[in-house]
Amino acid sequence: MKQENSTFEKTLFQAASEGMNFIGNSVPPAIIPYLEKNGSVAPNGVINNFEAFDRDLKKIFGFGAKIIEKKILEILCAKLQISHKVGNDFDFDEVVKDIKRKFHSTEVQVALTDTVNV
Repeated sequence: MKQENSTFEKTLFQAASEGMNFIGNSVPPAIIPYLEKNGSVAPNGVINNFEAFDRDLKKIFGFGAKIIEKKILEILCAKLQISHKVGNDFDFDEVVKDIKRKFHSTEVQVALTDTVNV
């Protein structure tokens, strides 16, 4: 279970970097140290506190954070191969938690399938 958490959070971090890169190549290297300093991104490249990450993006980008967050969620779903529609009115923290639940249930199903097929 610990490995699943690590995989999800690392994938979320990659999606966040790519989502911020959407607005400019120089954005992730400029913003990530700030997010690390504030604690919303861990130094090892994981996002454990979704609410803090959301809050800090909103501090930095204001209303534009919603556009970046939507891109992050789209990238995250693509990377995890999870189908999840993100509307225009969404709560980033809640959507991330929902995607994480889907990811864990998918991982459990894959693990059970692998065990049965052995």
